Amino acid sequence: MKKILVLVLFAVALFFPLSNLLGLQGKNEPITVGAGHSENFAKASAIMQDKCVDCHAPGMLRKPFYADFPVAKQLMEKDIAQASQRMVLTRKLFSGEDAFSPVMLARLEHVVLNDSMPPALYLTMHWTDHLSAGEKQTLQAWIAEERAKLPWSQDAAPEFKGEPVHPLPLTLNLDAEKVALGKQLFHDRRLSGDDTINCASCHDLTRGGTDQAKVSTGIRGQQGPINSPTVYDAMYNIAQFWDGRAKDLQEQAAGPVANPLEMGAQWDEVVEKLNQVPEYQMAFARLYPGQGLSKASVTDAIAVFEQSLVTANSRFDQYLRGNTAILSDDEKQGYALFKIHCASCHSGPALGGLSFEKMGVKHDYFKQRGGELTDADNGRFNVTKDEKDRHVFKVPVLRNIEMTFPYFHDGSTHNLAKAVEIMGKDQVDREFTHDETAKLVAFLLTLNGEYKGKPVSHLTAEDLK
Repeated sequence: MKKILVLVLFAVALFFPLSNLLGLQGKNEPITVGAGHSENFAKASAIMQDKCVDCHAPGMLRKPFYADFPVAKQLMEKDIAQASQRMVLTRKLFSGEDAFSPVMLARLEHVVLNDSMPPALYLTMHWTDHLSAGEKQTLQAWIAEERAKLPWSQDAAPEFKGEPVHPLPLTLNLDAEKVALGKQLFHDRRLSGDDTINCASCHDLTRGGTDQAKVSTGIRGQQGPINSPTVYDAMYNIAQFWDGRAKDLQEQAAGPVANPLEMGAQWDEVVEKLNQVPEYQMAFARLYPGQGLSKASVTDAIAVFEQSLVTANSRFDQYLRGNTAILSDDEKQGYALFKIHCASCHSGPALGGLSFEKMGVKHDYFKQRGGELTDADNGRFNVTKDEKDRHVFKVPVLRNIEMTFPYFHDGSTHNLAKAVEIMGKDQVDREFTHDETAKLVAFLLTLNGEYKGKPVSHLTAEDLK
């Protein structure tokens, strides 16, 4: 009896993958790539239409005949829900009418380099749907081609234009007078309720654009709920604050001033105080004609100044511009590891800031951290009230990371190597060896940039005058 039962289970297990192999599942009509697109994209589109639609394009699902069977239906729905959180593919993307974002390109490259898509469970049902070596090469060639088109890559050497990381620009096109005005406001304590703190209190430019504290200290010594992110290179963030509640730098600049735990002021009172300063009156009348000094113009000036806080010319930037001898072998090997394991989230000019990600994708970070959960630990859920956004945070930028400790939204570790190990385990399920961790840290230290022609790590108050 046991033998018969085993044979029956074996036959059932083979039935589904064999039915797929024999072509009994549904088929999607091929989507034609529009004119003007490269051969690489046409090939890449065909590969994704063949290998990715089942989970990542739910509106185009090619359903096998067993799609509504018990168990199979639940498994498929779960796979589609999980896949859609990472990437949703559409007809417009396949045709080239819509462009793949830099984040989507990074995520595609990640699964190609890690050979993690299609996942093993899916392949047990679809034996021929793995990516061949040739298909992987095609996808990588197309990804590099798309990145080379981005404005970010214009300063990169030809051989590095397709990299997931891009050099920061050496020059910026900003209104110098607004930058100067914003700088003055950024350091003006009159923006706080009792004239004791300013923006630089939590975003000290001599401390990597942070306060190097677990949580920030506001007016009257009040402790904030979360670690203060760096203001350097913040212009590259998709949104501001860890939970992304501010759409841009101007909206972010307005928040702390009126927050009772931070600067504890009222905007109408701040505007009234600043209007008593003749220098400000003249500057705003000249730079904001018809508007003058207001909450909107003050926050705009601060935002323009913060846009100027780009820390270009790190050793890694120089490497991307073609000076390949400037990095050691360990640093280059660290970058190679970074591309495989980290760049799907930490990509772009600032190596982050372009997406929101769950803290603890593979393992429960908060369980391992211990302690009580706080409202701040909810992350983006506090903004969207969507359960799938619980513990989701804006990916932090990694520029000048040597200076921006303690790390993570909760400031839970001061040790960069420890932070790397935590990210490896909890985000990508990888236990980095001691050698791998050392090489990743070596690479990260090449991201220390310059501000006003001086290394961020050596800036003094005198340099910022």
